[in-house]
Amino acid sequence: MLKAERQDAMVELTDELQNLSIKEAAERLGVSEMTARRDLDDLAEEGRVARVRGGAQSLKPRQSPVLQRERSQREKSVLHVAEKQAIGALAATLVEANDTLFLGTGTTVEAMAAQLPPVHLRVITNSLPVLSLLEQREDVDLYLLGGFFRRRMGAVVGSVAEATMERFGVSKAFIGVNGIAGGHAYTSTTEAGDVQRIALDQASQRYLLADPSKFDRRDFYSFYDLADVDAVVAGSGFSAEAKAAVEQYAPVIE
Repeated sequence: MLKAERQDAMVELTDELQNLSIKEAAERLGVSEMTARRDLDDLAEEGRVARVRGGAQSLKPRQSPVLQRERSQREKSVLHVAEKQAIGALAATLVEANDTLFLGTGTTVEAMAAQLPPVHLRVITNSLPVLSLLEQREDVDLYLLGGFFRRRMGAVVGSVAEATMERFGVSKAFIGVNGIAGGHAYTSTTEAGDVQRIALDQASQRYLLADPSKFDRRDFYSFYDLADVDAVVAGSGFSAEAKAAVEQYAPVIE
């Protein structure tokens, strides 16, 4: 990751968490604490964060429950890494030999793809990162949806992808979300949401993957009702109130 990209990610983390310690910045971004300290010093000099003892503080008010812009796949890859790995491992335990899976887009689903069990599987995806993670697996039959490639998401979307997805039968679908609120799952674009909705509709078992930062958070497009999924795979680290709000509609696997 380039220095500018790393520092942008630090600002994103600081704004999201309100306070970011040097240790946490180093762990999440995979750099030394000395590098993290220098980056935060630079960002403070540029007026992008406020430097405090042991870390940095956001200069923005606490985030609205509605996301303000679509994050790129690269930006998402450095956020909540440990939580995503844990959720991916948990979701992978739901997979059985000879399942036909749909794996959607997003870094949490990528974490799951990297931890799939060593059994024969058929995997359908519209995610190029998922394809790259599984392309060397000889025990996995891979199907990539065709259509328009949206670079920022690393995903294939659009009418061709939707029409192709309608022809597949799926044992289990695993879909990442940008937000969960009011009984609905949200994503950043209509194109991405429509492919995910069709994939869920085609599946016998339907799972959403969401780290704690996605709870009580809306994005631009509501693509599915929580009442129609089998479970939300969320790991741990969320409040009892956030969990209860989701469990009104669907079980939470932690």
